[in-house]
Order: sequence, then C-alpha cells, then structure tokens
Amino acid sequence: MRYHVMWGTYGSWLPGDPRGFRTRKGRRQVPWDYRHPPPPGTYDRLHAYAQQSLKKPPVVLPAPLREPLGRACLERFGLEGVEVFALSVGAEHVHAALECPGKGLKTLVGRAKKVSSHRVRGRLPGRVWQEGCRPIRVRDEAHWQNVLNYIKSHAPGAWVWVRGDP
Repeated sequence: MRYHVMWGTYGSWLPGDPRGFRTRKGRRQVPWDYRHPPPPGTYDRLHAYAQQSLKKPPVVLPAPLREPLGRACLERFGLEGVEVFALSVGAEHVHAALECPGKGLKTLVGRAKKVSSHRVRGRLPGRVWQEGCRPIRVRDEAHWQNVLNYIKSHAPGAWVWVRGDP
C-alpha cells in the first residue's frame, strides 16, 4: 500500500496554533485547519499555554542538518524493507511517499525518527521530533502523483530526495 506520511519537529505545531490545529484523537472538536484557519485571536490563550508547557524551545532544523536527517531516514526505511519514492526534510516537518504494508507503519516511522535524531546528536540539543506521525493512505494513481509532486515542490527550502536520485 502507498502512503503519504508526515511528521514534525518538536514544538512545530501546537494546540491553538493560528494556522489551525487538531487535538489528539479529536478530543476537542476544532472546525478549522490549515486551509481554513480560525479567526485571529480565537485560540491565543490555548496556544500560549501550549508554548509555556514545552520543556525546551521549538526545534527548527538548520539547512545543513536536513540532508543527514533525510539520509538517515532513507537508510532506516531501507533496512525495514520500506520502499521510499520521495522524501523532503524542511525546517519544521518531513514528508515521505512510501510503499509498505500498513500494519506497523507508525512503528517503522518511529524507528526512522529515532535513527535520524541520533545521527545529529550533539548538533541539536535534546528531542528533535514531535510524537507520532500522520500517515494518509493513497487512494489512486492521481492521488499518488499529487503526493509526489507536492513533496518535490518543497525543493527550494527543503532537502528533497526522489527515487532514482543518488
């Protein structure tokens, strides 16, 4: 099965975020998302509380570390037998187009995140990634092409790898 999987850096997308947000397991019904953000100021108090509860500042990946993080993810996925078609590592999030069995996908991504964060240990203090990931199962070929093009479109600011690249 094909998936578009996303995960973010620590503190990059918090409850109350002005760009819109989702709560864990939908505990709080929020009718807005990044395409239709809430009116300005709606969740300012919640966002301020979420920022104060962080144990360290949010992580923004410097450009020189994006490639080592991405290559570490590619290596780990390869060891796990996961086919990667495209991967982008930006300042605050990662997108991956993968083909693998759906069972255990979040665990596989967790291992890739662990290996990649160990690869940059010492250059980034503490925790690099947020908990979890968001896998979206690809519906059809048109959706798959949209996912691949979307990941490739991150190229100007992110490190992007596409299958067939060195």
